[in-house]
Amino acid sequence: MSDATPLLGLPLIAASQAQKHVTHNEALALLDALVQLACLDKDLAAPPPGPAEGDRYLVTADAPGGAWAGLAGQVVRYADGIWTGAAPRAGWLAWLVDEADLYVFDGAAWTSLRRALTALQSVGRLGINTAADASNRLAVKSDSALLTWDDATPGTGDMRVSVNRKSAARDAALVFETGYAARALLGNLGSDDFTLKVSPDGAAFATALTASARTGGIDFASAETALAAAPTTDLGAAGTRRVLVTGAGRIASFGAAADRERLVRFSGAATLVHDPEALALPTRADLVTAPDDTCIATSDAAGRWRVRHYQRADGTPLAAGAQALGANGSIRLPGGLIAQWGLVTAAEADVAVAFGIAFPGSCLGVWAQPVAGAGDALHAAQVSDVAATGFTLRTRRAAAGSVAGVGSVPTYWLALGA
Repeated sequence: MSDATPLLGLPLIAASQAQKHVTHNEALALLDALVQLACLDKDLAAPPPGPAEGDRYLVTADAPGGAWAGLAGQVVRYADGIWTGAAPRAGWLAWLVDEADLYVFDGAAWTSLRRALTALQSVGRLGINTAADASNRLAVKSDSALLTWDDATPGTGDMRVSVNRKSAARDAALVFETGYAARALLGNLGSDDFTLKVSPDGAAFATALTASARTGGIDFASAETALAAAPTTDLGAAGTRRVLVTGAGRIASFGAAADRERLVRFSGAATLVHDPEALALPTRADLVTAPDDTCIATSDAAGRWRVRHYQRADGTPLAAGAQALGANGSIRLPGGLIAQWGLVTAAEADVAVAFGIAFPGSCLGVWAQPVAGAGDALHAAQVSDVAATGFTLRTRRAAAGSVAGVGSVPTYWLALGA
């Protein structure tokens, strides 16, 4: 039989051997050297000066010198004033104290485990604090994860994550889940457009927004939520940007949700109650809605709502209370009637006057009144050639029994049409 063990080469005691303790102690010394192997260094080509009893080294130099001559590629140990070596076998592990790294011998050379992990390539699966599987070949269980720019190589300072797909008909997206059930999808979903989809159950998804790959325009999907008119009609709780308010109740508040914007449509004659601290209206007075009237309402950081714009369905303007009218202007009255007015002072007795806006249908009539007069003179105004776009104004002066055209007479006029 062999006189040494096949793996570590420990000497065996023969049956009739004298001084068996010598062989036994030699085997123990080898075990002491090789078990829990921790070497001080692997980069020396010759023994260090003043070694301590039990010091171990990996001799990786091709032609080491001094007492290490002939021990190339071996694990050497200093004991009893001499260096002895042991040839490693594939699979041996050694801790390198000076590098704080674990090395493995592959049968030909010692390889750093840290370096091998740093250059990890083509791993079929990787699970960090959890198990990866055939579908999720990279799995991470952690409260957070960090991807940062490369300041070691160094890199460019950029940090980009690429999600690549086979074709535009496939998905390249992030999936956000609750209890492993999808609640939101974000990315290129079956097209080149960038899309956000949300779901209450992981089965049915609604598109919230889409950014066009061709134009860059953003399209917000906006369903209309119906709310019944009530003293507090909570627009902020509707969950959609568009809200339909139904019924004919009195509305004193749109709720307390802060920093919201809503596009509101009314289906009945609800009454909006003006309150500067809760629901500020453009009329500064209560407002009665009509079917298909619309408005834009916003709330501030304190949850106070303001109607920024209100549009009547029939196009008529809001009654804004007492206001100062200019010398020239127009107004659309309830029911579609339009009133226009102006002041004319022309050098000629007969002058063509154009309306500020053309009446959509026709002008129903024009009335004029001069404001000048002197002594026994009497001034009068006559209207002719009335059309949807304007009319002719003629000013006359009567004095001493005669009538003549006269210019430079300030004359106010009023026209009604539809």
